[in-house]
Amino acid sequence: MEKITMLKVNSRSVGLGLFSVALILAVVHVITMLLWFGDYLPFDDWWRIAIFDLDEEESVGTWFSAVILLLAAQLLLLQAYGVRIVGVRWWKWWAFLSVGFHILSVDEIAGFHEYLNSALEQARWTTFAAPLVLVVGALFIPFLKALPSSTRWLFIIAGLIYVGGAIGVERGTDWYYDNDLLNTLEYNLWTAVEEFMEMSGVILFIYALLDYRSRADESSNVQINFQ
Repeated sequence: MEKITMLKVNSRSVGLGLFSVALILAVVHVITMLLWFGDYLPFDDWWRIAIFDLDEEESVGTWFSAVILLLAAQLLLLQAYGVRIVGVRWWKWWAFLSVGFHILSVDEIAGFHEYLNSALEQARWTTFAAPLVLVVGALFIPFLKALPSSTRWLFIIAGLIYVGGAIGVERGTDWYYDNDLLNTLEYNLWTAVEEFMEMSGVILFIYALLDYRSRADESSNVQINFQ
C-alpha cells in the first residue's frame, strides 16, 4: 500500500481567496484604463501603467493567470498519479487535462496564440480554437459522466466560463483589431471582461477539483488528504 500525505487545504477558502485576487486585478485594470484614457494621470508614459494592464504579457495579471493555470495543472498531475496507483482507468484523462493546463500556463507568458495570429495573417486563432474545443469536449463526455454530478457540473461551468472569455469575448473583439482600435477605452474594458472570465473559470475548476478530492473515499490504497 502506498500512501501520499498532503497538507489539508480548504477548497472554499482557496477558491474565495483566488477569486478575490482576480476581482481586485480586474477592478484595478478598469480603474487604470479609465484614468489613462480620461487623461487624469500626471504622465503619458504607458510603461508606468502596463503592470496593471491585464492584456500585457509583463503584468501582475498575466503572472497570476499563469500561476493559477500551473496550480490547476499540478493538481491534475497529482490526481492522475493517485488514480493510476489504485488502477482506475480514468488516470489518462486526468493526465491529458494536466498537459493541457500546463500548455495554457506557458501560453500566458509565451503567447503562442498571439504568434498564431501573426503567422496566419488572414485568420484569427479563435477560428481554429472553437471547433477544437468542441471536439475535445465531446471526447471528454464519458469522463465527465463518470464524475459525481456536482463535480461534473462545476467542471462544465468552469469550462464554459473560461472558453467564453478566451474564445467568445476575444472573438467578439476582433472587430477592434481589424479596425485598428486596440488603443481605445472600450477595447480595454472588454479586455477586463475577457481576462476576468478566464481567471474565474480556472479558479472555479481548482475549487471543483479540490472539493472532489475532499469527498474522495480515503479508504483507497492512495490517500490524498484534501479538506
